Order: sequence, then structure tokens, then C-alpha cells
Amino acid sequence: MVYAVGIVRFRQRAWRLEIASLVLAAASIGWSPSGSESDTKVTEEQLEYSKQLYAEGEEAMKAGDHGLALEKFREGYRYAPHLHVFTYNIASAADAMGDCRTAQGYFQMFVDLVEEHPKRREVKKRLEVLREECQYDAETAQLNTATETEAPTSGSRASKEEREAIRSMNEALRELDEATARYEQAKAKHAKIKAFARAARRKAKHAKQLRKAALEAGVELETREAESIEVAAAAPQACREGKSQEGRIIDAIAQVIERFDDPKIYKVARRILRGAERRDRRSFDACS
Repeated sequence: MVYAVGIVRFRQRAWRLEIASLVLAAASIGWSPSGSESDTKVTEEQLEYSKQLYAEGEEAMKAGDHGLALEKFREGYRYAPHLHVFTYNIASAADAMGDCRTAQGYFQMFVDLVEEHPKRREVKKRLEVLREECQYDAETAQLNTATETEAPTSGSRASKEEREAIRSMNEALRELDEATARYEQAKAKHAKIKAFARAARRKAKHAKQLRKAALEAGVELETREAESIEVAAAAPQACREGKSQEGRIIDAIAQVIERFDDPKIYKVARRILRGAERRDRRSFDACS
């Protein structure tokens, strides 16, 4: 059975973001490129644009346009992927618009990635509520809450949600497979750089684990022929390509975490995300 994605049809208490949250974020992780989070480097222009997107998201939240706020915060996180406090903003916007699955996923990412923050206790309490109210029944493909249970009213909408979830899983697997092939080639071409060999083993292992978890959850997986990959002859450029590849993996896995609430998929996806952020991207950054 294909893993289906439910439709959220209930309202939740809207959480409004405070301007102070940006100040708290700055205090805990820093807005400066030379801040405490050094596992990824962004340009000052990217950082400034991320700050601008945050402000626009905050304004959208104040205006009650939670969908726009969600879009702004997500875009801001993409431009500054080391500022994990954005996961709180994304989750809060999703929670305010009643998207409990997205809220739950990003609140959990906030707890996992932001070890010290004044909002942690508040978020943990909200997660407890969401785990009770936002329950997914894989057999009926419905989201059930403590206050309301409603079957999807539109078959086409449910089908679209389901297709998007399946697409995100296949995209994540494609990136992992491509990374494995890229790093194997780079390992042969640049044998002195150990980061390629370690990353190749890790990506092959992660792809196998994620593929197994997806199949056990009933996800329809695509069969693709291996694509031809050309690795740069210069080692620093090959490392930059690896860093870019890790960024694509992070984006793809974040989509999987958002769209699936299967516990095993989540556990594997979180492991992949941590490996990409804390090991491989950092290693490629160092050798580039």
C-alpha cells in the first residue's frame, strides 16, 4: 500500500511570533558569519537577505497571513541553513495555520538542533500536545485529532499530497545515490582527501537505510538508471562540489521529515541530516 498523506482539517491555537525571538536567536547562535555555528559558511549578502526574510515573515505573522510567513521563514532558512532557530519560526507559522504535521516536524527539528534556547521548554510542551492531537492513521490515510476527525473531502487533494510525499522520498534517495557515486569517483581521483572515502561509505549506508524504511512504510520508489557524474580535476573544486551536494541532501531530507510521520523514516532521516550537517559538509568546507 502506498504511504498516504492525510489532510489537516482542524484549527489549532495560533501562536504569534515575537520580535524578541530574533534577539534570542542572535544571542544563542549569532547572526554574524563569524558566529558560533561554523559548520557552514554563508556570504554577508545571504545573511542579510535571510534577516530580511525573517522580518517579512514576522510582519506576515502579525498580519495573520500565516501561509506567507511560512514561505518567508522557509526561504530564510535555505539562505542561512546554519541558523536552526528558523525551525521554530517555520513550526510556529505552520501551527498557526493548522498544519499540525509540518508544525510537529519542525518543532522536533528545533528541539534536536537548537540545544540551548529559552523557547525549548515551551516547544516541548507544544510537541506533547501535537503528538496527542495530530495522529496519523496509515490504514485510513486520515489525520485524527482529540477534537475532530475528518476524512479527506477531496480525493484529488489527498492524491496530490500523497504524490508530493512520494516525490520527496524519491528525490532524497536520488541525491544520496548521486552523492555516493560522486564521492566514489572523487575518492579515486583525489585519494589524499579522506573526506570523500568517508562520505561515500556514509551515503551508501544512509541510502540503504532510508530505502528500507520507505519500503517498509509502503512508499512507491522509482527505479532509475545511474547518471553520469564528472568530478572536478582540481581537489578544492571537487570539495566545493561535495559541499553543494550535501546542501541538496539537507534540503531533500528536510522535505522527507516534513511530509512523513512514520517513526522509522523520521529516525533514519534525522540521522542522515545530522551526518550531512555536522560531518560531511563541514569536511568538504575544510578541504575547499
